Amino acid sequence: MQSNISHLTTGNSADNKNTKIQSLFLNYWQVLEEYPNSIDLGMGMPSTNIFRSKLEADEEFVEGRRLWQADYQHQAGDRKLREAFSKFEEKRTGISYTASNVMLVSGGLRGFSLVLDCLAKKESNIVEIVPTYPLLAGQVRNTLTRLGATLTSIIPKDTKTFQITLDEIIPYIKSSSIIYLTNPNNPTGLYVPKDVLFKIITTCEQVGAYIIIDEACDISLNLNQDEKTYLNSPIVIRILSLSKTYLLAGFRLGYMVAHSELIKTFSNAYSFSDGNAPLVANKAIMSYLNNPWLMPFISQVVGSKVKLASDIFSQCHSIIEYIKPEACFYIFLKIKYYNNSWFLFKELLAKGINIVPGCLFGVDEDPWIRVCCCREDDILIDYLDKLNKALDTL
Repeated sequence: MQSNISHLTTGNSADNKNTKIQSLFLNYWQVLEEYPNSIDLGMGMPSTNIFRSKLEADEEFVEGRRLWQADYQHQAGDRKLREAFSKFEEKRTGISYTASNVMLVSGGLRGFSLVLDCLAKKESNIVEIVPTYPLLAGQVRNTLTRLGATLTSIIPKDTKTFQITLDEIIPYIKSSSIIYLTNPNNPTGLYVPKDVLFKIITTCEQVGAYIIIDEACDISLNLNQDEKTYLNSPIVIRILSLSKTYLLAGFRLGYMVAHSELIKTFSNAYSFSDGNAPLVANKAIMSYLNNPWLMPFISQVVGSKVKLASDIFSQCHSIIEYIKPEACFYIFLKIKYYNNSWFLFKELLAKGINIVPGCLFGVDEDPWIRVCCCREDDILIDYLDKLNKALDTL
């Protein structure tokens, strides 16, 4: 796959590609429905069983999960909980946040769409870095269709790790730009290098552009990860999800961190489309935040799963290469295969194995697949052994 920068508009020249990206995720689910008994290495949610013994040993944690608060509240969320998140983020980033910098939303995806609703205009040029999460890419294209804005899609020259360089993105940061990226990247699990992200942010500040950073998969496998003080910028909007970091998949809970004026803008717009803030589990979430051992424990468990999966993959002859993740529980694999990742996905599914094809993330030509390895050890070993054997028979 060669380095490629494509400028997409909502005109006829882009219709086919945009339609493909917007429909591909739906097609993925429709194909899955035909194989209801396939083993699941695709869906990006961890099995809660791998954390159960530790979590259930903490009575306060379990009790917190039972304390639901089903009331209306401020459209940015309950202030006490926002304050708790601001302290949590200060510990993670070294930035002195307050409740005014935090807004609760119904999942990271709703946070992302809300930001686009508020910031994107007809004159905007949205800049994306491939690979990227398919539902973010689809939402961007919905925005293009609605507003007539433009899109610059950048495929890094480095197709081994897909890490973007300054030279590849700096020319496309202008006053009309809205940059968006996943950090750590979904599907590679790699962080944007700190110096590169810092320069992107400072360039956006200089020209008046915005940068949206989706941190939904930010479970670092390195517990000594550096502070992120470079994110303290009025043009940075950070979006976080509780689906992976706190094992709350399916509840559609998340929060955003940004400059107080932006939070005010977002929360005001939110009230006219979504009403009150969605988080009715305030006491439960507060219990999560008050357990300092929880995130290190999750990171430790996730790290062990990634290592186990990596060891197993090293024994498969059909895997050309794989990216060792720095965060979360995904591994992105390049497979020795005669066709693209969509055909590989369907062929594996016919053998009873569900993975996520790389084309969903914008990697079209080469047969990359994403595997979720956050399963119980015995199940993970069994599933990956079946995957290896299936790959070697293709």
